[in-house]
Amino acid sequence: MKRAFSTPRRPWADGAPAVIGQAVRQAGRIDRSAVSLRDGLVAAIPVVALLATGTAVGDRVAAVTMGAGAMLVGVAWRAGGGRPPLGTMATTTAVMGLSTFAGAATGQYAGLHFAVVAGWSFVAGLLVALGPRGGTVGLQAIIAIIVFGRFPQPLPAAAGLAGLVVAGGLVQVLFCGLVGLSPGLRPQRAALVVAYGRLASLAASGGPSVPVSASLDDAQSTLRSPALIGDAAALAFSNLVTEGRRIRLELVGLGLLVDQYARAHRTFDSALHRATTRFRDSAAAVLQGIADAIDGDDDSAVLRLGSAAGALSGPLEAVTAAAEHDPAPLAPRVVEHAAALAGQVRAAVGFLTGASGNSLARMPLRLPAGQTYRGLLGLRNRWNRLASIPSGWAGTSDRLRERIDQLRANASPHSVAGRHAVRLAVVVSATELLAEHLPIQRSYWMVVAAAAVLKPEFGATFTRGAERVLGTCVGAVVAGLLIVGLHPSGWGTVALVGLLAWGAYAIFPASFAAGIAFLTGMIVFLLNVVTADTLATAVARGLDTIIGGAIGLLAYAIWPTWSRVPARQALAHLVSAQRSYLAAVLDPLIGGVTMPPDAVSSVARRARLAWTNAEATVTRSLTEPMTRRIDAEQSRGLLAGLRRLVHAAHVIRLEAQRHTPRAPRPELQPLASTLDQYLAKITQALGPDGAQTAALPPLRALYQTLSGETAGDPADAVLMAQLDDIVDATNTVSELVGLEPSNLSAADPAPARDS
Repeated sequence: MKRAFSTPRRPWADGAPAVIGQAVRQAGRIDRSAVSLRDGLVAAIPVVALLATGTAVGDRVAAVTMGAGAMLVGVAWRAGGGRPPLGTMATTTAVMGLSTFAGAATGQYAGLHFAVVAGWSFVAGLLVALGPRGGTVGLQAIIAIIVFGRFPQPLPAAAGLAGLVVAGGLVQVLFCGLVGLSPGLRPQRAALVVAYGRLASLAASGGPSVPVSASLDDAQSTLRSPALIGDAAALAFSNLVTEGRRIRLELVGLGLLVDQYARAHRTFDSALHRATTRFRDSAAAVLQGIADAIDGDDDSAVLRLGSAAGALSGPLEAVTAAAEHDPAPLAPRVVEHAAALAGQVRAAVGFLTGASGNSLARMPLRLPAGQTYRGLLGLRNRWNRLASIPSGWAGTSDRLRERIDQLRANASPHSVAGRHAVRLAVVVSATELLAEHLPIQRSYWMVVAAAAVLKPEFGATFTRGAERVLGTCVGAVVAGLLIVGLHPSGWGTVALVGLLAWGAYAIFPASFAAGIAFLTGMIVFLLNVVTADTLATAVARGLDTIIGGAIGLLAYAIWPTWSRVPARQALAHLVSAQRSYLAAVLDPLIGGVTMPPDAVSSVARRARLAWTNAEATVTRSLTEPMTRRIDAEQSRGLLAGLRRLVHAAHVIRLEAQRHTPRAPRPELQPLASTLDQYLAKITQALGPDGAQTAALPPLRALYQTLSGETAGDPADAVLMAQLDDIVDATNTVSELVGLEPSNLSAADPAPARDS
């Protein structure tokens, strides 16, 4: 039997030059919309303040050490952009302090230090299993242990050095918490703007709904701080997120019903279709108006939304009128879904009106003259929020156990994170040995560069490698020119560090390469406080980074990690998650019981997260050389087929939750059971050994039997239409994973439609 996704075994370099070239080109791109001068200034102020304080009191070493702590914690925020992740920043501070102590305390014992660095690098590499923020914490840990390992200290002095690093990091965290968090629930509002803007696009033009779910998840995550408990505006925003989820599901259901109606009647120009399109456009306009109102500070815009939402009644009446003259069984259900959508949109407008009346939600960024009291009140509110955060740490131990369990699960050669951790430990250790025997100034930068370049994925390694080398070289050249032209010293150096830090933090989310260029200059002049030969420092920084980056890229070329197998595993997990969701939807119908909303929502969320992970893993695999990537056509076909399946399941779920449970439907059991077996078989086929099982009954024949049993019952029109799509999508996916068509569709007279 032919294995799905099989590719000939050739040297890995086939197709690699084009991918590497693309990575290099991507390194030069700048997203201007992501530049934030305000956030850059917020992150730069602690670095400059610490450096200036140390310079003023005459303790330059302490100033540079604390400034370095604040600098690296700032990078942990600005490299990813967005609102300050205070939890990640605090974790980075603690880990850097521990790494500094470990490096300085073991630096004088070569064998022990080498062993500690290797183990430290392995754990740091394993942290990528926790996501991008975990990878950021791991990299900062490696930087701290490598850099401060070159300054061996006895235990008390090592503890003092670590204390200075922690102090610098804490200053950055506290300052960002008090000043960096946008006033007036700005992050929450910004996240809702994105979510409702995407809802408007989904209403107007359709398309995938997963990005909408991701945006709503992001919006919900900004509201989880314990400091917001009891906040009226936050409660209103939370209601908007909940209503947004209902709107998304209703839009998916309405769109699928209209498409099924059009396919059944072979026309997209019926009166019902035209009326529904106008209604969706009207709903999209209101949803976009909600996004615009959340984004602005004009309360009158919110009030105008009320009349706009009321105006939905006209297009809805047109849909109702068109359905009354349409004998199609699906027509009444189209009206039901449209009416539900209109009600949900009006509810969202109502929640927004409640949020707009809260002074905290609408507090402006800039206060007029004479309103200092309000400014102090806002600062006090921020301090209260920071102070109340520990009250939400009750579940920290549970979350910590989850993270530890996740790391244990990935500490395996079969895991991408596990293989990356081993490779990182070997490369860092080998580069550390090499650096000790090369006559290069500050050769520890070579080790840092090698560690920073290595990523779990092919595309990310070469993109980040190109960005880091390019940015460092540009930064070193610019720093050298500034040294030759300005000869800065004392407070002039402090000023230059401040300007370069501002530029680095402002532009990091827009361009990693440009951010590294500014950061390189900042580091060179930061060291100028304690060393006189600044030009040599700039040259060494550039040379060490080039050598270390080349070592990292060469190590990945020799010892690569490909995403084809993880992509198949992610697709298998997605099929399994959708299998659970479909069972959660169909089982209550078979038993004639009420569908439990919370339980079904939980299963649906797991399926949605599995979808996001599968899509991201497949996309990552497609950036790799041709002979090592997952098959593009087959994987995209799988995602398309599984999207059809889950959308049809969404409609069944909405229908079941909207209507009173009917009598048990045992006639659904054979089809539901066989669907479950098919999805289990597809999951096995996507496994590492492509396991196959015995042939199953043909789905289409079971569906036709069920259709004959329910003929003449208009109430089942929507259910049968969704089951038709589910059967078709399942057959399509089965063939795409390489299962024998004869086993699946020999008795199936209806060929699978194009997904």
